[in-house]
Amino acid sequence: MAQVRLLDKYLRRYTQLSERELSHQLQTNLWFTPVLYIFNSFILLAIAFTADYKLKTGEKMWSIFSVNYDLTQALVSTLTAATLTLTTFTFNLILVVFTTFSGQFSPRILKNFIASKATQRILGIFTASFFYMLFSFLFLNKRFTEQFFTVPLMAVILASVSMGTFIFFINHAVAWLQVNKMTNEMKKESLAIVDGSLQKEIEPYRVKDTGPVKKLVEDLVKSPGNQIKSNKAGYIQLIDFAEIMEEAQKDDIIIELKHAIGDYVFNTTPILTYWKRQGQTIDEYKYLAFFSFGKRQTEVQDIEFSINKLVEVAIRSVGNFDPKTAQNAIYQLGELLTYISCVANFDPYLVDPNGQLRVILQEKEFSHYLYNGLGYIRHYSENNVVVGIEILKVLDMIAQSANPRDYEAIWDFAVYTAQGFEKDFLFGLDYEKFNSALYDIAVSTKHEGDYEHLREKAGSQ
Repeated sequence: MAQVRLLDKYLRRYTQLSERELSHQLQTNLWFTPVLYIFNSFILLAIAFTADYKLKTGEKMWSIFSVNYDLTQALVSTLTAATLTLTTFTFNLILVVFTTFSGQFSPRILKNFIASKATQRILGIFTASFFYMLFSFLFLNKRFTEQFFTVPLMAVILASVSMGTFIFFINHAVAWLQVNKMTNEMKKESLAIVDGSLQKEIEPYRVKDTGPVKKLVEDLVKSPGNQIKSNKAGYIQLIDFAEIMEEAQKDDIIIELKHAIGDYVFNTTPILTYWKRQGQTIDEYKYLAFFSFGKRQTEVQDIEFSINKLVEVAIRSVGNFDPKTAQNAIYQLGELLTYISCVANFDPYLVDPNGQLRVILQEKEFSHYLYNGLGYIRHYSENNVVVGIEILKVLDMIAQSANPRDYEAIWDFAVYTAQGFEKDFLFGLDYEKFNSALYDIAVSTKHEGDYEHLREKAGSQ
């Protein structure tokens, strides 16, 4: 009875997830794809035994292809044990990869390896092959036929595929342990989140002219509004912006989100404030249904969490005296930040199709993402001048392609970075490289005058 209740609770948990959450959960679980492959192996098993028991393919084939019962039983039993051994060894290798990832890089990037289609398909092939062998051995029966063809043929084919898959898995695991491959995959994931969270979900509602809206908001915030508190504690994993916009338009209200995706809230934390007409009644509970809370952060909509994975790789690499890995992660971050600057509109106001303000987001400028991406690396690299120079080089590359709107943020961050390393210059070459990188950024961001002022100030000291 207890097991039934546990299963019911487990299933109910998945049925309550949104389509996007369910897709993410299935993608990052090791059991889903192997279960599908096992189901297909049972279909293959049914076809094989139907061919041998009903159609008598073993008796109709040439004697060179026909396999008697004893040989079939010996073959299938041997392959069952061999496939189980291969599967077990593969799982051990996966655990080794997991341990390496956690210790050397970050435990938060293990999901990238698990969610890899190659990893899931490899395990699916192994488990499906084992179940085919096991149930073939179980259903072999001398009373139905003495000669077999399809069952042993499928067993041999699956064993061969499993061996080839094992070789592929070794190559796959080795490739994933290469930092360039790993950081590139994390960057792709982050770019996909930017496209999904910023472009497809929010951008259609962005206001085109912020002037009138800002005046309305200034008048609006003078009144207290009505607060809706979270009914759960945890991280905000998802926000359904489309549904919030639709319901806010129906209720003719304006909503201000007090927290962003990835923030941790208590079950008594005000999560949003709304303003309504006098005497209007609002169903507050329905708006809470548009928020998903969980015990951990997820990458579905959380751009910063995805960025933090690359940041952790860089920080761990600096701590492990691995400057090349840190450099690779910094450049991947630079490409990601450049993309955010080019495609993102940081205005926090969302309007309905009629141009009426409906939602006010937490305002996050490019400087916020810049600090979260490179600021932590700058802080933890301490007196590592080499890493500091790489950060300045990446900032220059970002400035060359970024939206001119973000030049000020890039320049301010570059100055902050350079000043933090002034006391750590051991050689004149350090000083020259820093000044050269800083000058390039000044040119790219149109701050040549500020650069000269800094040089004069440093010279006077």
